[in-house]
Amino acid sequence: MQVKPVKTGKAHARHPLPTAAEVAANPELVAPAPPRAPSGIGSAFRVGFLGALLAQLAEGAEPAIQPPPAAALDAERAASDADAAAKAEAARQSVATLVAPMLQKALDEDGRGAFGCVAVDPPAFLSENEALNLIEQEFAKAGVKLRDCYELTGFTQTRTDWKAMLTAAKSKAKSNVISITFDDDSPRPQKRVPGKWVFDLATEDGSLLVEYLSSTDHEKLKDEQPGFSCTAWGCDFPQCATRFREDLASRTNGAPVTVALFFDPLASAYKWTRDGMTPRPGSRFEKMSEKEIDALDWNKRREMLRQDALDKLLEQIRFFLDWARKEGKLPAP
Repeated sequence: MQVKPVKTGKAHARHPLPTAAEVAANPELVAPAPPRAPSGIGSAFRVGFLGALLAQLAEGAEPAIQPPPAAALDAERAASDADAAAKAEAARQSVATLVAPMLQKALDEDGRGAFGCVAVDPPAFLSENEALNLIEQEFAKAGVKLRDCYELTGFTQTRTDWKAMLTAAKSKAKSNVISITFDDDSPRPQKRVPGKWVFDLATEDGSLLVEYLSSTDHEKLKDEQPGFSCTAWGCDFPQCATRFREDLASRTNGAPVTVALFFDPLASAYKWTRDGMTPRPGSRFEKMSEKEIDALDWNKRREMLRQDALDKLLEQIRFFLDWARKEGKLPAP
């Protein structure tokens, strides 16, 4: 492309500066322009100060520089503080999605398990219908009527950039064999993609959205490289829920909404530690021996796991309802 000169308008035409002889004959050429009208308290004091300084210079007196009065400085500081506070409030209100906190006990102890291969104590999934019925019942007791389905858009979701990860692995490869390490502790290149989600339940006006993360949702939220398969697979609902919360909070435009997230507790009979397994504390298996648990009829064991899961989900729901009342999102009982 060729470089072309920029055409200037008549208003920006250059004018030659006056010579010394012209200034001596016409002093008004360099006379100071009259001050502009003040735009505020601080401006008024500055204009007055400049006028006094020019007057003293014209009389040949030694200028006595006086700082603006303290009242003027205080007024300017107050205006600046008010402006900063207004900007901070605007930034706070720009977060259009408020995702409620989740029960820490559930995040620490529940929602994890493995299936297939050599998993000796597989947890039991809670039926999604049972979970949603329990949620609707508890919200109804709190005076909140929920309806089905509400789609939310306008947020972004975090995903592993597998293409970038593969490119990096190829650059490090010393042969045709490419090695990728799937260590959860190692950082992975990330990318943001447009997100949308159809929530299970919502209030009539859509100001409160409720989502129960089931096994199907877990599969949607998992961030695994497509093309890999295995005879065993695991669930980590707390990890998925935590990242989903962060993704939803990236929505900064649109009508403000509050989101309640719950997840399948994945109830199991045992608690695993470094020393082995013990009957899970607080469960219906707590006072049973390993021999008694293993001797249980599968239907009986499944029903006990189901009741444990409903109890744990109820704790999550009630934790949210208590938080929502304290925050003024729901009426007090």
